[in-house]
Amino acid sequence: MTDVRERPTPLSRVWSGSRIIAEDLDGDDLGDVLELHSGSSAWWVLPRDGDLDLRLRRLARELDLDPEAVADLLATDRRVKAETIGSTRLVIINAVSVDRETAEVAARPMSMVITDRALICLAGAGAEAYGPARALTDDAERLAAGGVTEALLALARRAVQSQAEAVEWLESAGDELSDVLFQGRPLTRAEQLWSFKLRRALTELRRIAQPTLDVLTDLAQAGPDADPMRPWMLLAERQERVVHATEAVRDTLATVFETSLALADQRMNSDVKRLTGWAAVIAVPTLVTGFAGMNVGFPGHGTVAGFWLYLVIMVVAGAILFALFRRHDWI
Repeated sequence: MTDVRERPTPLSRVWSGSRIIAEDLDGDDLGDVLELHSGSSAWWVLPRDGDLDLRLRRLARELDLDPEAVADLLATDRRVKAETIGSTRLVIINAVSVDRETAEVAARPMSMVITDRALICLAGAGAEAYGPARALTDDAERLAAGGVTEALLALARRAVQSQAEAVEWLESAGDELSDVLFQGRPLTRAEQLWSFKLRRALTELRRIAQPTLDVLTDLAQAGPDADPMRPWMLLAERQERVVHATEAVRDTLATVFETSLALADQRMNSDVKRLTGWAAVIAVPTLVTGFAGMNVGFPGHGTVAGFWLYLVIMVVAGAILFALFRRHDWI
């Protein structure tokens, strides 16, 4: 197939085998080209902006799409699903993006209607639309052999890949926090806040990953157990590993936080023991001087010998307590 990597990514393409017939066509032109070339297939990525409703419904008439499928495609709830409505297949899955500065995971819905010759994908507005379009152009050789079914598979691979990359980053971030604990100190306030952000991001990713697995499993089971369905089975297995990985990362982050609390408690207990030991040592001279300072008669009162006697008692008693607490690692 023609190498298009050096050119801007098109948002639509009509192809037949390894031959590209047309690119960057709008809905009406896309339908006309498909009608002129009976053996051709097409994909079109529509950004979620502008007069999307009107453009899509006009295209539905051109390609004979089921109106109910188009209505579901335009729904704003964006729940993942895989359904067959009339002669049209509806698939909605989510890719994800991760902001590594703020640890925020965002869903990037890809809503698709598929016929035997065309795939129409609704993607994010602006530059986000070029993600699915780039995935389709990069898999041009596979699309040449597999047609529209391979186009759907290419977008599903992109969704799974994005989720796998997100969970890998979360694993790395969790390991970095674990390395801090191996230094023998609890997490700082900033590190604790970062841990909470990671756990929030992981929760969002798990909400996306499990429904995606359900959709891929449905797609893998939609056809007979034959070789053409094998890629879907492999993709579902990969997504299952992503789901299991999110559970492992969740356990890691929970363990990191619990270990940090345990280290903080241990450090606080050690500090309390040291303060208690020093308080006991300091209490000895306080007790002796308090006794010697009473306004009553006692042995050695008002004599140099008494001064040295009570000074020796303070030093010896304090030294004994210091040695005792030091031996038991309280000081």
